Amino acid sequence: MPTVQIETTNRWDALALARKLPRFEWYLFEPDGRHWDVCVPLDEPAAELPDDLRRLIEAWLRERNLETASIRLGGARFELGRA
Repeated sequence: MPTVQIETTNRWDALALARKLPRFEWYLFEPDGRHWDVCVPLDEPAAELPDDLRRLIEAWLRERNLETASIRLGGARFELGRA
């Protein structure tokens, strides 16, 4: 199952994003002591973020006053900025 991983630099940002994802299944992963990833499994393979998930991440960036989010989807890594 493909998974979107949104990297955050603190637990509070990760929890704020997770609260915006009520219709998605999600889990938190702490890869090291300085990062938390919000992981969102997708139902099917995707080359791009689903539009509704993209909009939620952009809204989260604006609300938390963050410039960009580092995202991994499959083997790709990219930055998403607030719209």
